[in-house]
Amino acid sequence: MLRSYTGIGALATPPEVLGLMTRAAFALLKRSYVLRSGHAIGADSAFERGAGSAAEIFLPVPGWRGSASSFHAGTLGAELWGRAREIAAAHHPAFAGLSRFVQDLHTRNVFQVLGQALDSPSEFVLCWTADGEASGGTGQALRIAATHGVPVYNLQRVRERAHVERHLVL
Repeated sequence: MLRSYTGIGALATPPEVLGLMTRAAFALLKRSYVLRSGHAIGADSAFERGAGSAAEIFLPVPGWRGSASSFHAGTLGAELWGRAREIAAAHHPAFAGLSRFVQDLHTRNVFQVLGQALDSPSEFVLCWTADGEASGGTGQALRIAATHGVPVYNLQRVRERAHVERHLVL
């Protein structure tokens, strides 16, 4: 069975936390985990660096930010993307008012947590948000994780960061 985790966070994640994310992803790679992320600047990219090819990178549109990932609406299919869009809308307070592209960014977050068929939630989420809460764009994925009982380890929280560092021997 595939073991997966979601590695995400804010664009403005501090450099020392980005380094921790890359080391954590590498440690999880050695434990046969697959990263699920979204190719955003900052935390996502830090996790990708550590995970190497053991990653499922979900994109809002094909080729976003130069990614060659095949996980996007064009390959996942209209029906599955539509189901993910409904989940995204249910977890965002103002989804209908967002541009189509921003809706697609939030829709790709659903796959990061629930997997490419929306039926295999990640074992856990590693992330960083500025306030340690489900805020910003990362908050969308964290709300979905909460709904599906996926544990979240926010590296902004001292105790959660220490737990991750201890568990992964970082």
